Amino acid sequence: MRASLESLQRLFAESLETEQRPVLAELRTDTALQNTRIDLYRNNVRSHRRDALASAYPVLRALVGETYFGTLSKAYAREHPSQSGDLNCFGAALPDFVERYEIDPRYRYFADLTRLEWSLHVAHYAADAATLTQQEWTAIRPDDLLDAQLAIHPACALVASRYAIADIWSAHQPDGSMPTQIDSPTYALVVRPLWRPEVLVQSAAAHAAFGALQRGATLNEALDAAFWIDAGFDFTSQWRAWIAASAITGLVHDAPRPAETT
Repeated sequence: MRASLESLQRLFAESLETEQRPVLAELRTDTALQNTRIDLYRNNVRSHRRDALASAYPVLRALVGETYFGTLSKAYAREHPSQSGDLNCFGAALPDFVERYEIDPRYRYFADLTRLEWSLHVAHYAADAATLTQQEWTAIRPDDLLDAQLAIHPACALVASRYAIADIWSAHQPDGSMPTQIDSPTYALVVRPLWRPEVLVQSAAAHAAFGALQRGATLNEALDAAFWIDAGFDFTSQWRAWIAASAITGLVHDAPRPAETT
């Protein structure tokens, strides 16, 4: 009895993921011809997946080389087959995968670097947001600003690491150079002031403050988090940097506050 169309489709998909060809056993046709066609489809699928990862992780690709990156792509695809027709989403789990895949201690920073690259990739496709002008910010009373929750640009993402991942990423941009020290803590904020994602390097105190704002804290509460880490935190300079990068877009009006726990 011939297999159903649904069964053949499933077997065909399995044939693209493995060197075996389970679909051929169900077909009464030229095996050699089908082998060639399935190999062609498989190579095309792998090529598209690899290209999707290379687009999202260009710095990782440059660091490891074409051969390693191709092997990594195949291993990742076996464990995390695409769940969407949009291959822009395909690399979402790569940072955690790399953390387990790369066991050489010299390259332990690869995982955090890919987290930064994925945040930049996501930021590229994030929604746009209208931002207050400098005049509109100036018109807000200081007490009202301190008591307010602030709206964060949808492209923003915080990435912290024990390694100099922002410097490594910057080294692969035009006119960049590799840092002399890899084991240097980094607190990075991915921003998109216009249409090009960028990396804003911050202090640990600024990282804590922005994280609090993202979780719905008021500016006053966020400053408490920053000053707890660094009593000398320069809020004025950091505020200007956030505004210039459009990281903060305005005030959140009438937003429900998180319930307090006892």
